[in-house]
Amino acid sequence: MSSRINRLVNEVQGEVIATRMTPVWQVFDRFPRAVRDLARELGKQVSLTIEGGDIEVDRSLLDEIGDPILHLLRNAVDHGIESGADRLQAGKPEEGRLVIRCSRERDNIVVIVEDDGRGIDRDVVLAKARQTGVVDDEVEELTDDLLLQVIGRSGFSTATKVTSVSGRGVGIDVVLTKIRALGGSAEIQSQVGRGTTFILRLPLTLVIFRALLARVCAERYVVPMAFVSETVEYNQATRAEVHGRDSLVLRDEVLATADLRDIVGLDDADRSARRPCVILEVGDRRSALLVDALIGQQEVVVEQFDPPSGMPRWVSGATILADGTPALILDAAALV
Repeated sequence: MSSRINRLVNEVQGEVIATRMTPVWQVFDRFPRAVRDLARELGKQVSLTIEGGDIEVDRSLLDEIGDPILHLLRNAVDHGIESGADRLQAGKPEEGRLVIRCSRERDNIVVIVEDDGRGIDRDVVLAKARQTGVVDDEVEELTDDLLLQVIGRSGFSTATKVTSVSGRGVGIDVVLTKIRALGGSAEIQSQVGRGTTFILRLPLTLVIFRALLARVCAERYVVPMAFVSETVEYNQATRAEVHGRDSLVLRDEVLATADLRDIVGLDDADRSARRPCVILEVGDRRSALLVDALIGQQEVVVEQFDPPSGMPRWVSGATILADGTPALILDAAALV
């Protein structure tokens, strides 16, 4: 009887979610005009192409991601795409190109916002970051992850003057805050002279998702199954040390490890040599997350909230577990 009830509940749940699914073009169709108007205001020629507009996502999610993507498009037109004269001098077509690509990846939607502009000058960003104390003077190079952290800081801007479009230090931080609040993650790739790409990964629905529950000490945490590749045991046989850092050897692949106890700031008491390990996979990046115990899988409802100031990067949201206990949802992208 219980199995039949569970099956009926799952069927009803699936039908409810299906009724909420909407193709992304219904919101993305407003972007070409916004790009065209801004390009005209700045005296530039820019085209926008949208690919994968028939991908369906939860309508509530679609309503929420419109503004963050528009922020990225405006930022690309203003900062990324060069003037026609500069592009011709650099051997590029006079018209700049913007592309939005949407696709499915497991239970996520991936939205890629790409431009063929000047790219981000990491030396300029690094110099400004050192000057403002965002990074230490010892930092010599900005990796993609560190670059995103720097330009995503509230108030950070390299613009020399304030205009109606830029220079106020508002934009990328707004995008990252919103994406994290929706349970998603963001990545950046940029090459000087070739352009910048933002990769956003978001759940298909804000209603409910499948999760793996993990425990450290007495605290429970939620790991979205969309980012879980597998679970293994971490022990002396699978442990390795690479460049002074603990790693996991998994079928001839060496994965960097992160200990959830260290991440959440718990002490070292009773830290066993044999521990469960969750293999996280975000795009083409993989890492191993050490926990004290794996409790099992559970479907959880995401509780949307505005992250307070100082919220750790590894928190993407919160939920109420079946027993009424609140739990934090881990941001896989911040852990790999």
